[in-house]
Amino acid sequence: MSIFMVSANEAKKLRPSLMAAAVLIIGLVAVLVGQIGLNMVLTHDAYELRSLKLEKRDLATEVQIIQEEVSSLSSPQNLADAANRLGMVANPASVLLDIESNKIYGKPSPAKAEGQQVASANLVANSALGAISEFSLATVSSGEVQVSVETSNNSDTGLVLQSGFIPASPTR
Repeated sequence: MSIFMVSANEAKKLRPSLMAAAVLIIGLVAVLVGQIGLNMVLTHDAYELRSLKLEKRDLATEVQIIQEEVSSLSSPQNLADAANRLGMVANPASVLLDIESNKIYGKPSPAKAEGQQVASANLVANSALGAISEFSLATVSSGEVQVSVETSNNSDTGLVLQSGFIPASPTR
């Protein structure tokens, strides 16, 4: 390390200017403000991502509940009971059709409403299903039948979502 003797004019030239110090300070402040702004944006996006994940979870639960209700409504015993309410009768004489050879295997006979048993032998009570079809009898006019279908929910002990619209299956 060596020491040099300089004059007063040369010392003033070597001293940093006020403009350089101002640029340095303004640059540092701009970098810090930019960093704070970026952190705020990232934090906001993290909260939004969390709320979207919660919404996705709730929607997945609702989709599963709706799928279970559809499965319940399309169960063979529910469909058979709905067919019985509409006046349909099960035919004990089963017939097989072979489309390729155009043959009929078995002896076709019409179904008779008298003396027939109920079409379904329910293994599970319909009250244990998530949803049951309620059929209102049709009005018959000029040979046409019009039927309206409504769904009712018989699960009084099931869980209910916070939205209150779709009850869960009682098996949960």
